[in-house]
Amino acid sequence: MDIATSFSVLNNSHDAIVDAINKLDEKIAPPSLLLLYFSEDYDYDVLQLTLTKYYPNTPFLACSSCQGFMTEDGYINGQGIALWAINDIVGAYGTSIVSSNGSIFNIARQAILKAINNSGRLGESPTLILLHATPGNEEEVIRGIEDVVGKNITIIGGSAADDHVNNKWKIFNQEQQTQQGIGIAVFYPNCEISFSFHSGYAATSYSAIATKVQGREIIELDHQPAADVYQKWIKQRFEANSSIINESSLNPLGRLVGEIHDLPYFKLAHPLMVTKTNGLKMFASIIEGERLYFMTGTDERLITRAGRVVTSTNGIELNPIGGLTIYCAGCMLKVQKRMEEVALFVKIAMHDKPFVCPFTFGEQGQFVTGENAHGNLMISAVVFHRD
Repeated sequence: MDIATSFSVLNNSHDAIVDAINKLDEKIAPPSLLLLYFSEDYDYDVLQLTLTKYYPNTPFLACSSCQGFMTEDGYINGQGIALWAINDIVGAYGTSIVSSNGSIFNIARQAILKAINNSGRLGESPTLILLHATPGNEEEVIRGIEDVVGKNITIIGGSAADDHVNNKWKIFNQEQQTQQGIGIAVFYPNCEISFSFHSGYAATSYSAIATKVQGREIIELDHQPAADVYQKWIKQRFEANSSIINESSLNPLGRLVGEIHDLPYFKLAHPLMVTKTNGLKMFASIIEGERLYFMTGTDERLITRAGRVVTSTNGIELNPIGGLTIYCAGCMLKVQKRMEEVALFVKIAMHDKPFVCPFTFGEQGQFVTGENAHGNLMISAVVFHRD
């Protein structure tokens, strides 16, 4: 069993994907599964057709990434495409894309069933599920997947992204492509896997109950306009209907998940903007009645945390073949000038083995307590390793 990556920064879509394919073919036998991450300026049709031509018998899943990606070769800033491949003649793999045109719960059920069917392991739950949905309703997507396979199967993933939150994201596989839907890859690997899902933030003394919520907008905190409360906590004033993604990236809102060794851990929600009604539009859904904690982070935590998340998948016993890491685009943009350091920390934690890491608009993972969750400003990792 082998894992390999390649990338290209050529501008022309056909030249770039062929360049990446040629580099990959020098490293690994025909893949059992391919993953493709790419920036928004590439022609999706060309990427899809070329991959299908070169690998007619290989399932693949492709997802757009915000302003670059990371591999074991470092941080690639701006335009580029990356390939991740696994060759596993004993294992089984399958992918699916389903467009959103109805109940998200039912569409998620269709997507996971289709991916399992395409893997040839119908009736058998996968070891790992990779989720790349377009932004919005990720919590409902997880619920639909778990309705089919149960809550014990690890889900790792990241929501499709573009460069500037302009709805230019895309997901596709060998059969279909969409700008609004769900992409899934299922893994039945012939090796052990380990995983981790964390943030690099700590709770402050400020918290409030979400007393009025509509969709992904928090209207009131402790019966006060949510934006007023948040602006008091962060000690800044924001204009209505303007993005506060950068300003809020070190101060998301956290939901308490549980405790490990008496230490609390959280899933995060990233404030997107102040609304006309003085509410807060979020990148994750909030449940009315939840207590939200004002979180704080630092550049240093964001830079070192990704490596620590990889290490925590299996501690000092880690013996990787390769892995996947998901890193929040909001975190990346906050420390963009130091992303080479982030890539180096992950490379060291991965023992110099191949990995790929897109920058996403929402992250999915499984906490150590076994709960699959969607959050923002999070880091998710899975490592494939020898016994």
